[in-house]
Amino acid sequence: MMKLKNGLARHITQIMIMPLFGTGSKVTGLQEAIATLETLDLENPRGDFQRVEVIIDYNNGDSIRATFQNKFLLADFLQTLG
Repeated sequence: MMKLKNGLARHITQIMIMPLFGTGSKVTGLQEAIATLETLDLENPRGDFQRVEVIIDYNNGDSIRATFQNKFLLADFLQTLG
């Protein structure tokens, strides 16, 4: 009964969709990571589409975070939540 109650009471409060473009940088240390961040030009982003990430927040504090290789796969996933 408790599972049913939680399922009925829980609802989505926010969905954040983040398309990611560009080339990732893999580094092995903190100083190298900081140096890489300093070279990022956020005013003039460049690069090809890489993936789309989504964060779905619920009113009970639950959260789903997922990564999809294209927007169609994400759309299919979102349809299953409705």
